[in-house]
Amino acid sequence: MSWFSSKRAPTAPPPQPDTATPLVNGRYRLGARLGEGGSSRVHEAIDLRTGNTVAVKLIHLPTGLTAEQRQEWIERLHREATLARRLEHPDIVAVYEAGLQGQLAWLAMERVRGVDLHRYTQPQRLLPENLVLRIGARVGAALAHAHAHGVVHRDLKPANVIVNLAADQVKLADFGVARDTDASHTRTGLSLGTPAYMAPEQLAGAPASAASDAYALGVMLFELLAGRRPHQADTLGALLQAMAHERPADLATLRPDLPAPAVAAVVRLLATRPDARPTDLEAWARHVAALAALMTRMLAPAPSPAH
Repeated sequence: MSWFSSKRAPTAPPPQPDTATPLVNGRYRLGARLGEGGSSRVHEAIDLRTGNTVAVKLIHLPTGLTAEQRQEWIERLHREATLARRLEHPDIVAVYEAGLQGQLAWLAMERVRGVDLHRYTQPQRLLPENLVLRIGARVGAALAHAHAHGVVHRDLKPANVIVNLAADQVKLADFGVARDTDASHTRTGLSLGTPAYMAPEQLAGAPASAASDAYALGVMLFELLAGRRPHQADTLGALLQAMAHERPADLATLRPDLPAPAVAAVVRLLATRPDARPTDLEAWARHVAALAALMTRMLAPAPSPAH
């Protein structure tokens, strides 16, 4: 059963079918597993109609649900998949098709090659600061596009940004817990997303918003620049206590080599009050991209004198 399909993917001569591997929707031949979460896994797959390589995410429906709860869960997933397909941006992973097959929901998506940003949050693997700002500007612009279409990501973190540095590619992935900003589709107090990157108001039970996505972007950039998050704790309770009673770590102290405007751009995203964060992430992204370009020029070696 397919909820929707897209003709955006280019076509190529279809390969010969291989009946030894699983087939999704009579169309997607599953291959190597690319990753997995608590209730989902992602496979590389061949689209037998087009011959293209795609990624297919398989999501297990929760067990023990009543018929009414199951229908509600399916309708929510359908809505989220439809919203994700609405987003056509070069730095957002494209969703082509989605549906149900038995006890599995599935999404066929753009296959992106690269690594996620989590590896670059380790102190020994930090990226150059001008590159971090360039990536941040592109993620900010991608979020602004999503917000303009009524979609809040809700789970922005380094693991959900895929980069291919050699190809200058940045892709914002996994809108799997994204929500329409229509209040009728938002459940106040529903704790979705990764707590370490959630805004204070989300942790207090408020619904996610564009402002909470901005906060998550700030946490991610702070971590990419400093090798640690603004608040660190071993448990959710300790994190809540730290965010309520402790000042965040000072980025300028941790990275005294960073230009003050770069520090200020990140710190603005981390404001405790949502209305104190940038309301126009597109404008913020342009500003940060300009900072990154200036820093790149400053870091460039001086030209050799002509003889």
